[in-house]
Amino acid sequence: MRTNRADHSSGATVGGALRDLVAASETRLALALATLVVGAGAAFILAFVLQPSDRTFVAVVPLVQVIMSVLTPLSTAVLTYDLRDPDGAYRSRTVAPLRSRWIAAGIYALVIGAAGAVIAAIAVAVIVGSNPPFDPWAGAVPAVVGSLLVQLIPVGVGCAAGLLVPRAGLAALSTVVVPLTFTVIVGLLTPQGTADWITPIGAAGHLVPGPMTAINWAQWIVTAVLWVVLPNLIGARRLRDRAAQAG
Repeated sequence: MRTNRADHSSGATVGGALRDLVAASETRLALALATLVVGAGAAFILAFVLQPSDRTFVAVVPLVQVIMSVLTPLSTAVLTYDLRDPDGAYRSRTVAPLRSRWIAAGIYALVIGAAGAVIAAIAVAVIVGSNPPFDPWAGAVPAVVGSLLVQLIPVGVGCAAGLLVPRAGLAALSTVVVPLTFTVIVGLLTPQGTADWITPIGAAGHLVPGPMTAINWAQWIVTAVLWVVLPNLIGARRLRDRAAQAG
């Protein structure tokens, strides 16, 4: 994958990192737009094919967020990979650009999550019409809250992949292949319910439909630590070690 990287100095601020994330090249802008288009397509298709009584916001928005979460980490993997040379070696001499990229990735996650909720709401409103015989918005508030948070883990996985995998294409691919493969293995080899504690998909499965129980929140936090916090800290440590060697 060609990253079409911008000069990494432009990403030393959060605003610069956001520009690098979505506007540094036509490819990156197209990827961000594709995330929204794919989410919109999924929302309208699902709202249309569901049984009339099932055409609710809570029924539509989880699948929309899951499908969008396949694409969101691709953007953030490229964003953190910008701190590397073409041969995969770290080129940044400081962690400052990385901090800005982490914050930009978090903002991107919140924006995409909110956009997914809006897209799902529009699809439901259009498909069910103005006078449905049921309430399509029951439980919408916790689902919206979940939508604002659900993309944080995928984009964090993307950031970690960009830091740890020494090829841009492999880094982007790993954000899809590794979580899915791990989820399948966990589902086949471990007791039922384990995936809710240690896989991104399992944790997200409770977040969007809501409401979350204390156990569900604990599962989401454990998953975030395993898939986002720890690998990104390892990547940051490697960046610091490289900066110390260069200094």
